[in-house]
Amino acid sequence: MSRLSTDRVVILGGGIGALHAALGLAPRPVLVISPEPLGTGASSAWAQGGVAAAIGPGDRASDHAADTERAGAGLVDPAIAARVTRAARGRIAALARLGTPFERDAGGGYALSREAAHGMARIVRVLGDQAGAAIMKTLTEAVRAAPSVQVIEGVAATALARRAGRVIGVTLRPADGAGAPVTLAAPAVLLAGGGA
Repeated sequence: MSRLSTDRVVILGGGIGALHAALGLAPRPVLVISPEPLGTGASSAWAQGGVAAAIGPGDRASDHAADTERAGAGLVDPAIAARVTRAARGRIAALARLGTPFERDAGGGYALSREAAHGMARIVRVLGDQAGAAIMKTLTEAVRAAPSVQVIEGVAATALARRAGRVIGVTLRPADGAGAPVTLAAPAVLLAGGGA
């Protein structure tokens, strides 16, 4: 088996998690490896509806967390709900700065709607139910434009390379299975494949 090495952090996946991580690590050099072209294979693009965030007047992250816990009927970790809901407003703002075309109201604020178990209108949308596709498009464009990010498409990870209980790289092969495997040594490997 051929062996290669990189000094970049290797991120395996092509969805929202992988692309967000690649941008978040900038300016550190990153190599994103995706079995399909970015934006086409990840289930992130299928996400409909919108994104929940305590953005509206009078809304608070703690209220959002409480609604999330109630809706989860005992399955939600309160500490994680609190952390995620506190971060939501900033994540929406960051996505908007990158160019995600969230719907706006007449005053220029986010047009919010109410869904399911939310006690307030806090769903931020893109073209009604196109949030996943729009966020993926925005992140894909940002990753492709980022000088610190290199992207390899059409390659799948088949195994993690380990030594002494530590991940030291990844075994890769063409996603169509036609080529020979290659082991790529890397200083860090981030799994962001969504469980597929």
